Amino acid sequence: MVFESPRLIIRLPEAEDFPYFFGAMSDPEIMRYIRAPIQAESAARERVNGWEKYAEKHPGLGVFVAVLKENGAFAGYCVARHVNFDSEQQEFEIGYTFLKDYWGLGLASELVPPLCHYCFTQTKAPYLVAFTDPENMASQRVLRKNGFELFGQRKVYEGISNEYRLNQVGYSA
Repeated sequence: MVFESPRLIIRLPEAEDFPYFFGAMSDPEIMRYIRAPIQAESAARERVNGWEKYAEKHPGLGVFVAVLKENGAFAGYCVARHVNFDSEQQEFEIGYTFLKDYWGLGLASELVPPLCHYCFTQTKAPYLVAFTDPENMASQRVLRKNGFELFGQRKVYEGISNEYRLNQVGYSA
């Protein structure tokens, strides 16, 4: 276990998690506000291999799995990492993706405080960033509810995203 929330255990990925990652990455509805869905299993494996290499190079950072405490079910995954896995940048990002069965249950709102605490502890960064598609109102509500403030818009990944920031000074999970 890396950390936990009231209903979730956040742990390192395991080989058995790949079908869940691929299922999420290939689902157009889940990927709607993130990036184009990946349809080829080989492309998804390449992405997951990239995550593993990043985690080896940056212990304590990367992609983590969120499982339900009550039954161990894979609910989604989250990130605490350099922005876009680019260690040349000295900005750190949090993010989260949940499978559709777990939408609307408040899990993202519950995950963000311990995820931010973890990322601040690992990085000692003065602030964290989170990016959302300008149309992703649900994710924006989660971030604002947890103290993030809209900083502006920024070109990241495949387009323009809203950039939210959370300052470490004055933050308490």
